[in-house]
Amino acid sequence: MDPAQVTFGQQYIGTPCAQLVAPVLPDAEILQITAAEVHNYSFPTIPIFQGPAPAVSDLDFCNVTVSLRHPGADYQDTVYVNIWLPLRESDWNGRYQATGGGGLAAGFGDLMLGPQVAHGYVASSTDAGLTLDNTIDPMSGLWALKDDGTPNDVLHLNFAWRSIHDMAVVSKDVIKQFYGTDPSHSYWQGCSQGGRQGYAAAAKYPHDFNGILATAPAIDIVEFVPSDYWPPVVLRNAAAGIPPSCIFDEYQKAIIAACDPLDGVTDGLISTHESLESCTFDPETLVGKTISCGEGCQELDPRIGWVKVPCKKTSNLTLTSAHADVVREILRGPHTADGKRLWYGLAPGADFDVLASVILTENGTSREVVPFMVAENFLKYLAMQDPEYDMTKMTHEDYVKAHQQSITRLGPLWGNQELDLTGFKQSGGKLLTWFGLADQYITPFGMMRYREGIQAKFGGPDAVDEWYRLFFAPGAGHCFGGHGPNPVDPLGALVSWVEQGKAPDVLRAATMTAAGVEITRDLCRFPMKLTYTDGDVNEAASFTCQ
Repeated sequence: MDPAQVTFGQQYIGTPCAQLVAPVLPDAEILQITAAEVHNYSFPTIPIFQGPAPAVSDLDFCNVTVSLRHPGADYQDTVYVNIWLPLRESDWNGRYQATGGGGLAAGFGDLMLGPQVAHGYVASSTDAGLTLDNTIDPMSGLWALKDDGTPNDVLHLNFAWRSIHDMAVVSKDVIKQFYGTDPSHSYWQGCSQGGRQGYAAAAKYPHDFNGILATAPAIDIVEFVPSDYWPPVVLRNAAAGIPPSCIFDEYQKAIIAACDPLDGVTDGLISTHESLESCTFDPETLVGKTISCGEGCQELDPRIGWVKVPCKKTSNLTLTSAHADVVREILRGPHTADGKRLWYGLAPGADFDVLASVILTENGTSREVVPFMVAENFLKYLAMQDPEYDMTKMTHEDYVKAHQQSITRLGPLWGNQELDLTGFKQSGGKLLTWFGLADQYITPFGMMRYREGIQAKFGGPDAVDEWYRLFFAPGAGHCFGGHGPNPVDPLGALVSWVEQGKAPDVLRAATMTAAGVEITRDLCRFPMKLTYTDGDVNEAASFTCQ
């Protein structure tokens, strides 16, 4: 046997980890490949998008990093692809899984790779070049502009979709070298931006993946990301000043209480897309109510950002019409001065905490808005292309202009017209999405609109369900969490669909309340909806899909 080969069990003959060579990637230049065995790798229990990952302390894998660039790039374009391959043939399930990113990052690296390798996959992640050769945090958005202030079109294209295909080609080449065989099936998994990347992969490279799990996808990105900055604009321009954060907790409880019964049962959850759409809560109904208002103090540390300080203020507060106006505007969503809607507002029942975050500063003497930084950086660096703009002074008029700049400047590359799934349908691939009805970052209304457009194009819901299924999870938040049940094993459902032809009619979901009560649901495929029959409202058996 050639000494450059090693036998894996009785089935695979491949190249030793340290002797892997540069993969072949058309239309790109491979700069370097490094590969080394890692033994007894450990990581703690962490929430990942298919459920909690068990703590692992003895993971053995081949850690490969490939760097590449695209010919003709006139600016920084060093892309890193990380691939982890189980060392032992007996530990590999024969499958490849590419993982996505979130926010303004194309990948999460170790955070996602470890859990997937622990489940038997070869897993990969890419930075799409957005770290600028590992010098910045891509969430900053700094990668979007060149030093001269013009858009970095190369990295925009990488992030939009090109890096997904680059990663798939490079990873499959390395798999073939290492194991001496191709993966039996290839999958994509990602949430939020990673979910959008999954849809982009389906549209642009329909043969790269047999199955795509795209959770809470950030489609409609040029509309919804600017809309995530709407609450800070509302708060900072409120006539009566920035309200305390406690009002939002009270309003969230009231919204759920008012709209929960619309689905036919009072169980603490707004359970259907129809009840979400018909929820017309009037914030004025709480005006005059006195609540206990507790606020924690934070202050700005220039080194690490906002930090908690030992301060606590608790007092009684009477809700006013000014408070109601703020809540109404956040729920309404961004609009022009003459009332034209630009995008949807916060979904009824979703947490206000992330997009309408208010803290006490200066030892409790004033309030400050803490915006969702992805939305702020997206507007500054991608849409407005003005890093020096003072976002704290953004007016309603300024916001409308920035929202339009996002659509005009970014729409041709990032718009939903680029997410044509015709090729993916024809390839025989399967696309599975679940989405929390209480998603606090991305409104589920955009997902409904997109899916309805797909149904109209491809012959209705039953025809689309042959290759693309969507499930809404009542009370679930963004990617995981919230106050409702989350899918238990959506990736397993996708694998069964791809490899055994068992299309999921429902997705099993569960959560545990703070009181230790388990809530289960069998999530329905859209446009079907959960309907209460009888029995314990906490049990899935008490509901059916209609």
